Amino acid sequence: MLRRLNRLFSLKAFLQDKKGVSAIEFAMVAPLLIMAYLGLAELTLGMMASRRTSHLAATIGDLAAQSETLSNANITDLWEIGTSMLQPFSTGTKLKMRLTCVTMNASNQAKVVWSKDNGKGLTAYAKDYNLTSVTTSQISANESLIVTEVEYDYDSPIGNFLPGETNFKDTFYHHPRNGAAVTGPS
Repeated sequence: MLRRLNRLFSLKAFLQDKKGVSAIEFAMVAPLLIMAYLGLAELTLGMMASRRTSHLAATIGDLAAQSETLSNANITDLWEIGTSMLQPFSTGTKLKMRLTCVTMNASNQAKVVWSKDNGKGLTAYAKDYNLTSVTTSQISANESLIVTEVEYDYDSPIGNFLPGETNFKDTFYHHPRNGAAVTGPS
């Protein structure tokens, strides 16, 4: 009997026993696979939010550049379009947008003609503010440009698998399509 118990609890017998190996392997591998799956889901959602942010900035700027004149109501409509483009991601105060028209003066300074924001954190530029991000390689003297800036504070709906909030930013520059400049609200 003692010999039988020794054989039952011996290391050699334990290593040769194949019962339950699959369950043990699954228990060891499953957490890693679940973490990899959640990480990839997080990465995919983040990339989707980043692409939508860029697409939103490009679309708003393009729509504004197609107009000869923009009223406050038109710009409010652009903000609503931007908010709807970011769906299914929540926006609230996380989506900040600014639309600006600049003209290059004879001194090669891009001066703000008008600027509007959606009231969520990016403040509108003051009239005649020198926007240094616009250079003479983008426009010549006496030409205008529509500058669209968008920022989105992305917080994963998975529940912060990867900690922290990510800020996506994008800026697009569009030349006016109908006329020398887009007339905007005062």
